[in-house]
Amino acid sequence: MTVFPRILAASVLILLAGALTDCGSANRQPEADDNTVVVYNCNTEDWTAPIAKEFQEQTGIRVQLVAGGSGELAARVRTEKEAPLGDVIWGGAADSYVALEPYLEPYESPEKTAIDPRFVRENNTFYNVTIDPYVIAYNTDLVSEADAPRGWRDLLDPKFRGRIALADPAKSSSAYALLFTMADVLGDTSVIGRLADHLEGKIFGGSAAQIKALADGEYAVTATFEAAVMRYIANGAHMRIVYPEEGTETSSSAIGIIRNAKHTENAKKFLNFVMSRQVHERFGDYERRSTRADIPVPTNLRPLSEIHTTPFDTQRAVSFRDEFLSKWRAAIIK
Repeated sequence: MTVFPRILAASVLILLAGALTDCGSANRQPEADDNTVVVYNCNTEDWTAPIAKEFQEQTGIRVQLVAGGSGELAARVRTEKEAPLGDVIWGGAADSYVALEPYLEPYESPEKTAIDPRFVRENNTFYNVTIDPYVIAYNTDLVSEADAPRGWRDLLDPKFRGRIALADPAKSSSAYALLFTMADVLGDTSVIGRLADHLEGKIFGGSAAQIKALADGEYAVTATFEAAVMRYIANGAHMRIVYPEEGTETSSSAIGIIRNAKHTENAKKFLNFVMSRQVHERFGDYERRSTRADIPVPTNLRPLSEIHTTPFDTQRAVSFRDEFLSKWRAAIIK
């Protein structure tokens, strides 16, 4: 099994850029032959590119990673439904996969029995890969520990007005899931409009950009999923995580096979590899929690038993999405 220590991350990614067929944007048209699997990758490549490279080396199947935001790539799957150019979609919050189910091919993976039952999708249309509690994070160069937020309501404090980095929930499934969590935990949908106003029109196109802005000291506070912040902290960023005192929800990211894909058998092999124990036991190296019941919580992460969490209600998140985004847009255009 190959391990990629953090200290070698930069050099590894340089090598991977040439080793994989494509890590381009979603605007590029995939070029694939029969010995290929085309993966619409909504994740960051720092941890997914090594996994894709290892699969490629072990199977001889070329992996073409097509990068993009979860909303962007989900829309592409819908648009291409008659003649898909992708075989797999990987990454993005589970609620976006519930909405995408008509465009996904059910498949019963042999790895299913190893998954924690709380994260199993019984109809096999997609598989939850990682677990992520939603958190608040702040830049320690800009915010003292005394002034740091303790919970969701603190984001509405006047001292953070115009200083919160947040992605547009209409474009980012993780941003939507985060704001849904905030409103759900507080039991108050009015926070949608109040927080939108608090941003003063400064909204990012994706969650990766919002976290980078916090790490670079351009913003004081953000709210996002745990793994993204932990990755920056592990690499020396002056950031600190806050698990909201009111509680938070635990979401998951997923992977699924696109219906009518050109390379379905290769897609099944890729999904099985991503869900395998050999891959999941390395998730701690990437600051991530596994959905497999046979993989312990990484020692560098706080056990969920020590965090006030509840499961993310994917069905309700899907049904509430249109109403939520309507409230959001109304608040943004004021």
